[in-house]
Amino acid sequence: MSARTNNKDSNKLVAAAAPVAFSTVNAAKESRALNPTLQKACGLIQKGNFAAAADFLAAAGRDPNVRNALGVCLMRIGHVDQAVDVFRSFVLVPGTVLERPEVSFASKRNFATALLLKGLPSGAITVLADIRDPDSTRSAQLYAAIRRWEKTLSWFRWLDWKLNSIEPCNCQVVLDFEPGEFDFDVQIKRPGLPDDSGNASLKNAALSA
Repeated sequence: MSARTNNKDSNKLVAAAAPVAFSTVNAAKESRALNPTLQKACGLIQKGNFAAAADFLAAAGRDPNVRNALGVCLMRIGHVDQAVDVFRSFVLVPGTVLERPEVSFASKRNFATALLLKGLPSGAITVLADIRDPDSTRSAQLYAAIRRWEKTLSWFRWLDWKLNSIEPCNCQVVLDFEPGEFDFDVQIKRPGLPDDSGNASLKNAALSA
């Protein structure tokens, strides 16, 4: 048998093996998503029961994926201060304002979202700048929300914001999307409405680091 034939056969074997490797990676991701704790929380989230999911996740440990899901649920029930505390506890290095490099981009974007809801756009911009993920759809949405908010400022407030990054007290940044990204697939079923597959069914792991 010629060397050329051997090379062709080897290429066929490599091509055949590639899907197997890809499937293994997908299986690993799916296994992580089906963590028993997150699986139970996901069942509650799919029903739109964010309050019950938050109560369950609050006592479910310190795993970053669990804490991220907890923070998202807290934002969606309006407990913004608690959400900020949750994200700060695992996104930032303790005692500093430095972001942990191993934390997912989705979690960091969620931290920025929580800061916006709390009326701290300067903090949100700092978090987003550190991510350095300009191609993210969610990052673009957050920046767009900040730009819309800037247009509502008086000239003096706008100048203070641009020069000193000081936002007015109790400022409100309006979001035109449901806050938060989960680290797993979820399709939220709302009573009396069709499945919100456009906004709620997200492959958030693909958006993460």
